Amino acid sequence: MTGNNNHTALIPSEDITKEAGNRVSPKSARKGEPLLYMTDDMRRLSTPWAISMIRAQQIESFDLPAGVILDAAVGSGAQLIALANELKRPALGVELDGNIAVLCAANIHSASDAEEMQRTLDRVIIGDSSDAEGAITTYWNSLMKSGIRAHPPIAMLHLDPARPRDAQNHHVDEMKPSLMSVLKSWNEYLQTGPRGPAVLLDLSPRLGEEQQGMIEAIVETVFPGTPKTWEWLSQGGGRVDRLSLWIGAISSKDERRCIRMGTKNIIAKIEGKKKNSKVETLSKPPPFGAYISIIDPALIQSGLQEKWITKAVKEGTGHSWLRIEGRRPLLIHTDSLNDDDEINGFVVSTGKIVQHRLTPPELDNINQIASAASRNNIGKITLRCSLDPETQPTLQRRLDKALRDVEGAKSYMIDVDLERGSGSHKLYVICKES
Repeated sequence: MTGNNNHTALIPSEDITKEAGNRVSPKSARKGEPLLYMTDDMRRLSTPWAISMIRAQQIESFDLPAGVILDAAVGSGAQLIALANELKRPALGVELDGNIAVLCAANIHSASDAEEMQRTLDRVIIGDSSDAEGAITTYWNSLMKSGIRAHPPIAMLHLDPARPRDAQNHHVDEMKPSLMSVLKSWNEYLQTGPRGPAVLLDLSPRLGEEQQGMIEAIVETVFPGTPKTWEWLSQGGGRVDRLSLWIGAISSKDERRCIRMGTKNIIAKIEGKKKNSKVETLSKPPPFGAYISIIDPALIQSGLQEKWITKAVKEGTGHSWLRIEGRRPLLIHTDSLNDDDEINGFVVSTGKIVQHRLTPPELDNINQIASAASRNNIGKITLRCSLDPETQPTLQRRLDKALRDVEGAKSYMIDVDLERGSGSHKLYVICKES
């Protein structure tokens, strides 16, 4: 352990790992993933290992200049370890909390390849990452005391700042550490290639367009003219799971990217520019035999849905957006979608319209819904309409029970808005899955 007045260097080692073991027991989130030392709070905030690895695998080592991978708010170290392992680079983490820093250093030691020469350059610095000069001086001094006469620069910077939980209603300046202060402070130590420095910002998935614009303004101030790519990542749960900004050497040729991820791998990916969509208002019930698809909301938030449509629908197929807000964006189309993984990855459900209902599912009409479904050779209806979250599970169980002896196709129920002269009301539509 070495340090100056404001920073202290920890060397990932067997001794650090033993100390971490006295504080918490290492756990693996899933089979095949590394055992990591974390408190419950760290585990809640840590980037899942599968996502950490997906991100690391998207970066080519030859795109980065020489140097170490820096995580300026390292936490458990999961993302830093994935980057360092995959890119075969030394790992440098900075963490303000001393207890977390010890656990992080233990994770780096236990989850990294001890045979790799670059592991001798691994360090975790306890201190304020906004003070780059103090942190990197402490790092270099620690290397020197270990007999390593090197002053390695920073090849890539990763930053996942803490932020208020209500991320829709906070200012970007409330992120800790401050984006502006960290980026400005480390700028002189970042290696720069033809496309600028390599920086990855991990941000709240609920940031709105205005806040995203503020982030871009900060980046442009520190790295003027450097290319940027926003990435929306979805795991299929009806929301954006991760939002990140890829800067400079690790940016794409496009300004936006949307990824649909499975358990461990990328299912589908699309890149391009944002294009707004027009939403159609129905004045009469949608025709039987047409298709309605529920689309991953992450695709809509990325603004890439129109590019996706050019690949998803066959030539001559009529299609319209019925809804692009909320957790269940709806697309109506006259023919089935093209069958391709890059298309299907962003489709939650797709099916042909077989029934209309004027009333929502309720406890006293479940048997009626089940009876009508069985006549259409439907043995399963998943409720994907807007319902009271407290009663929805009960309604779903009752419906499953009523249809348990019916052998038939799977289907889902959605709600669409109808605009009539007398006003608007909801229509409940059952779609038989393809």
